[in-house]
Amino acid sequence: MIGWSRVVSLVMNPGLPEEQQFTLPQGTVTIGRTKDNAVYCLHKSLSRKHAQVDFDGVKVKITDLQSKNGIFVNGKRVSRCELLEGDSFRCGDITFLVEGTTTRSTKVSNQSALRPQDRAAQTLPSPFAIDPNVSRRPAVHVEPNVTLADEQRYKDKLFLLIRASELCVSELSIDRILDDLIALAVQVLDVDRIVLLALDDVTLDMRPRVIKTFVAPHQYPYSTRVVDWVVDHGSPASFADVSRDRTLPGELARDASVRGAMCVPINPGGGTIGVIYADSLSRPDCFRPDDLALLRALANLAAVTIESDALRSGERRTAKSR
Repeated sequence: MIGWSRVVSLVMNPGLPEEQQFTLPQGTVTIGRTKDNAVYCLHKSLSRKHAQVDFDGVKVKITDLQSKNGIFVNGKRVSRCELLEGDSFRCGDITFLVEGTTTRSTKVSNQSALRPQDRAAQTLPSPFAIDPNVSRRPAVHVEPNVTLADEQRYKDKLFLLIRASELCVSELSIDRILDDLIALAVQVLDVDRIVLLALDDVTLDMRPRVIKTFVAPHQYPYSTRVVDWVVDHGSPASFADVSRDRTLPGELARDASVRGAMCVPINPGGGTIGVIYADSLSRPDCFRPDDLALLRALANLAAVTIESDALRSGERRTAKSR
């Protein structure tokens, strides 16, 4: 007898070269850092058993398994909720997209035959993925001093910027966009801590707006010496070893645990309104020029997003006062 069947898949890291798709069976699967999970990714932001996904053939529900870094749906941390087709969520800093299709068949297909319009608008398929329907691409020309690892790193960063630019023109809230920009950054940057700070309109101090840390909590989640230097100079900078850098103003002892660091201003054109800061607590001189360039590009996107949000807020206030 022919009936209707629903196929639901979870797309991990949508739009990035390492994108993977997992078709959900009816029943329960888990998401986590180890291979005993049906959906797994070796990433430091995931717990060993991070989340449980239940699919009854119609509804998809996700439950937090008391993970350290939580589950976020639409920018809010949840312990349990229903997921709809097209929803995206984060486990730690790994993004997932819920894809689904309904087919008229005798049984559920093992593969989801999605039409392009079924995919959420913010998802970009990778052109580097193998497509059996097209001819093989010519071999990548590698410069003598550029390794294959370098090539892959550049591709990863390119897709990060494409995804980030799509986020900035989405209808998501400003807090969600900024949080997702930083979450994207940690997927390609090897950092221990990364912080987005924004200017407080009242105190005129830089206040943390997004903080992501992958080490034990510290009293100071970032180096104020580095942040103050970048704010004062208005230019991006990378520091080989902050713990030994006596040229930076401020108290050296506060940065005793900070080794390599980089920081870029968020400047929409009228002055610095924030910064993005990243560091390593174990490795000096660990950031490359292309790492700093990537952080600077993200800061530019953050600047446009913040200014656009402020403009829309001003227009709404003006409309209400009329």
